[in-house]
Parts: sequence; C-alpha cells; structure tokens
Amino acid sequence: MISEEDVKFPNIPFGKTAVLILIGLVIYFLYLYYFVGFGNLLVLLKSISLPLLCLALVVSLCGNLFHAAGWWVLLRDTGHRISLGWAYLIYLSSIFFTNLVPSAAASGEIAKLYFVQKKAGGSRFDRTLAAGIMSRLLEVVPVAVGTILGVIYVALYYTVPIWVLAFCLLVALLVCFTAVLVLAVCMNAGLLKTLASAVVSLVSKLFRKGDHSALAEKIDALATQFDGSMREITGKKITILKALALIMIAWCFDVTVAYIAFRAIGYQIPPGLVVTIYCIMVLLQLVPIPLPGGLGFLDSVMPVLYRAMGVDKASANNATIVTRVVTLWFLTAVGGLVTLYLARMLGTGGSTRPKRE
Repeated sequence: MISEEDVKFPNIPFGKTAVLILIGLVIYFLYLYYFVGFGNLLVLLKSISLPLLCLALVVSLCGNLFHAAGWWVLLRDTGHRISLGWAYLIYLSSIFFTNLVPSAAASGEIAKLYFVQKKAGGSRFDRTLAAGIMSRLLEVVPVAVGTILGVIYVALYYTVPIWVLAFCLLVALLVCFTAVLVLAVCMNAGLLKTLASAVVSLVSKLFRKGDHSALAEKIDALATQFDGSMREITGKKITILKALALIMIAWCFDVTVAYIAFRAIGYQIPPGLVVTIYCIMVLLQLVPIPLPGGLGFLDSVMPVLYRAMGVDKASANNATIVTRVVTLWFLTAVGGLVTLYLARMLGTGGSTRPKRE
C-alpha cells in the first residue's frame, strides 16, 4: 500500500512562491493592457451598469462555491478530513493555476493535490486524485447537455448557419467522447499499469543514470490503488448524484454570469443563445489549447458565434469582454491572492494536519 507519506509533495518556500504568483498576475494584466487595452476597458466600464457587473462578480464566486462543493462531497466520501471553506479556497487557487498554465486543467488538479495533502490528514494520493478527476468528469455533463439542448433550441427557433450548429455539436461530442475515454482508462488497472510503465521507460531513457526500478514499483502500486479508488467512487451512486446536483447548480450560476454581461451592456438576448455559446466556451476551455486561459482564442471565437446567431458586432464584442473580465481576469486575480494565502499557511511546512490514529 502506498501511503500519503510515500507520495509527499515538497514544502515550497513562501517567498519564492509569492514571487512566481505575482509574476503570473503581472503577465495576465500586461496581456490585458496590450491586447485588450485598459483604455478600451475603462471606456466600456463607464458605459455599462456597474451594479450588474458587481452582481456578475458575486454570481461567479457563488458558482465556484458550488463547483467546490461538488468536489468536496467526493473528497469527504473518500475519507478526507477537510472543511468546505478550505475546499473552496483550494478550488479558487486551482483556477489560478488552470488559467496560468495551459494544460487542460491538469495544473489545477496538481495544485489541488498539493494543498489537500498539506491541509488534510490521513489522505491518500490516489483517493485525492480520483476525487479530482471524477469532479472534472462530472463537470462535463451539464455543459455538454446544455450545448446539445441549446443547439436544438437555436435550430428550431432561429435562422443560424449550419456550420455554427455543426461546430457546437462537434465540440460537445468530442469532449464527451474524451470524458468517457478518460473514465474508461481510469478504471482499467491493466491499461493504467501499461501507461505507467511507458512513462517510467521514457524517464529511464531521458535520465539514464540511476536505478528506476523502485520508482516503477511505486508507480505500479499507485496505478492499482488509483483504479481501486475510482471504482470505489463510481460505486457510490448517491455520492455521485449529490456531487452532480451541486455541479448543475454551479453551471446555472456560470451561465447567469454571461446573461448578466449582456444585460450590463443594455442588450436583450434570449437565454437559450447564452446557454449555447457559454457552454461552448466552457467546453473549449477543456481542450488543451497552448494559451493561458485560452487568451485570444476564446475571446475571438465567442463574438463570432454570437454574431452568427444574430447579435450585432459591438454587443457581441462588449459582452464577451465583460464575461471574460469576470470569469478570467477577476477569478484569476482572486485565485492568485488565495494561492498566496494558502502558500503562506500551508506551503512552508507549517501545516497543522491532524495526526492519524
């Protein structure tokens, strides 16, 4: 059995961590300055409803609280002793890493693993990872369903180019297929061990010095335990339904942010169009695009899709900027600040994890 202590993350000095976090935030806001322009943004902010913008910020935080709660339900059911408050902070921190490092949310999951291990006592690496992956897979469900239902709604009541509908359905189906494939791999111990052996073999070729047999044995054991943890989670139907219900509520908050963005600029838009386009944006964020937070790519795709569905150019562009300010810039900044706090509290070896019995 591989225990928590066998897969222990190193303590990271707070000073170095703080510098890296601040550098990441500076890079983000430099992009905003050069590619979006603070001048253009300030002009836009002066022309929109600031109370509605503040409402969008609050709704976004509420949505992420429910996302964190869905993940927390899975954590608690796998034996992690951690409060919802700490889970929420760790989830916000993972958003910062997800947006900063383009890795299809893998960087965010690594951040979760690190902080959960530092905070929760008696946790096991494989169970923490299994809870994180399962929550990510469950988050695909509402956005994929929302996309498909949205496409049907748009096709029935609006005159939309066929390529738009085909693109939306293609993205939804590809992400669903990928999610099912990931789940199938995670629950196949033999395949996991084969992949693990391939990774160790690659490491051995890259770093020829030293004996990697001990590492191979540890990874093989982890693959076996992880397979067992995934089977344990999927076998608890009530827990899965609770987590999915919380994530569905989170999705409703997420979509509401995009709707409020249009209301903030004074544009009336049917909710069905918002659901369709916003879900596509979320699904595209799951694709490993080599751009932090999908910068530039998503900001270009969303207005094009809105305009294809009849929204005028100015409103499509302005609503996209407001939505991204809330869901990307605001949450990235909040996640960065939360990461500073977590690094200060947990990242320097000062964690007060409860002792195991």
